[in-house]
Amino acid sequence: MRLLLFRTCLVAAVLLAAACKDFLTEEPRAFTTTDTFFRTGADLNSATIAIYQSYRQGVLAGFVGLHGNGPWTSLELASDQIRSENREPNFNTKSSDYLEWSPTTGTTGGYWNIMYSAITRANLAIDRAPGIATANEAMRDFNVGEARFLRAYAYFWLTKVYDAVPLLLTPEEQANPRPTRTPVDEIHLAIIADLTAAEAALPETWPSVDGFGIPTQGRVTKGAAQMALADLYLWRSSFLNSGEWQQAADAAERVITGSTWGLEPDYLQTFRTGNEGNQEMIFFLTNTGLDQRTSNVFQLFYYPRDWGLDLGQGGGWGLIHPTDWFYNSYLPGDYRRSTGKDYTSDSAYVSGGCSISNICVDPLADGPMPWKYRQSGGGASWFLGDTDVPLYRFAEALLIAAEAHNELGNTGTAVGYLNMIRARARGGVGGAESRAEPHDYGAAGEPTDQVSLRDAIYMERAWELAFEAKRWFDLVRRDTIDPGYWATSLSMHDPNSENQRPVLGQEHRKRFPIPQVQIDANPALTQNPGY
Repeated sequence: MRLLLFRTCLVAAVLLAAACKDFLTEEPRAFTTTDTFFRTGADLNSATIAIYQSYRQGVLAGFVGLHGNGPWTSLELASDQIRSENREPNFNTKSSDYLEWSPTTGTTGGYWNIMYSAITRANLAIDRAPGIATANEAMRDFNVGEARFLRAYAYFWLTKVYDAVPLLLTPEEQANPRPTRTPVDEIHLAIIADLTAAEAALPETWPSVDGFGIPTQGRVTKGAAQMALADLYLWRSSFLNSGEWQQAADAAERVITGSTWGLEPDYLQTFRTGNEGNQEMIFFLTNTGLDQRTSNVFQLFYYPRDWGLDLGQGGGWGLIHPTDWFYNSYLPGDYRRSTGKDYTSDSAYVSGGCSISNICVDPLADGPMPWKYRQSGGGASWFLGDTDVPLYRFAEALLIAAEAHNELGNTGTAVGYLNMIRARARGGVGGAESRAEPHDYGAAGEPTDQVSLRDAIYMERAWELAFEAKRWFDLVRRDTIDPGYWATSLSMHDPNSENQRPVLGQEHRKRFPIPQVQIDANPALTQNPGY
């Protein structure tokens, strides 16, 4: 399919091949193995597991994947929460911090390849599943639910960054070399259909291994489908001004009121290795650190280069630092702002100290760095990162419910959910800092009108979901409700955002450009306005 111009490796389980190759045209019917491969339930299960690999590509795939250098750091750096390291030499790497990208430059085009790779694999699994004879029909239903979730999640990401994209739901549709962009509402209807079906089909929890003896860590569940629905309705209600706040609240509360998910007692332990798959992590990218195919370099974005860049010495790329505004925005007693020294620190940030190889720098040359994604080795074997990458957490369900109820006028309910987050951050169990400060919103006379509470919820999202690639989307979607919020926040909070030109007048940059390479391959595609 000419639409999907990407470098892909057919080592995925669905194809059972060994060589990597450039594909300009990827048509599922051209895969020589698919007609003979999809015969058993085990085949379908392997094909479903391969969809996850599209999201998480490891080191050998060139640092790509949803948590790779371009896709993840583009969202992080473009927001007002994060700035690039002053010493970063590669402008293309840090271009998002300056809102400097185009259809041919910058790192905003990676989502297209990643998501359509997942969609291609999901379409194959969904298409072939009905014809597979298996004694384990429940497992087949689970696999189809997984595939439908992962396809929906991919399309949701594509609309969040690009708006309209081609909606291709079958291998036959993907064989069309010149599909056009489908209206966003039509794509969202397809997403809702997939997620609703996935919610009905997926299990509440997985056993430790599936019906074919394969470990299930990181496999999607009913809760993941509920979270994606809540997130979609939140996005539609704010960015598209659709007013579907009740649907957002309902989906989030199905997560909250269930018996499966909950807050971890200690915020930082939510992300620590040794606590993988805890009750708060609803959907995440798994990383074991066992080898280069089951690992990532994700944590290197947040590791100080002062400690020895790469080379297994405890250092990293040091790319991501909090902006001064964000680092100083936390309220007193908030454990999520705790700052410690050296690689052994169990804190939210690290400001200096020594690496695992005893390279000591104090303070870090470019200021504090996030430390919530500390791998088990503290920097040893830098390319074998074993830190899981969070995509949906229980805390976000609480914040979605709080925001939706506030917009519906249910102030008391909204404040109740908000204070569940604040209680852990400022009065919960764990952590070295004293957290005796009051935490309840409203206890000190804070205003509870809709706009003031909206401000409080958005800030709580910034603190709670910091460095989880959420803040950029919050800036973009709130700009519909409060025009000017996006530009004002960027210009006031992150000096780098105005380094190349004033933010005002650049509103088209709320949407990323369609990659020019895709338009060249498929002239039926149109470019987003302003590019």
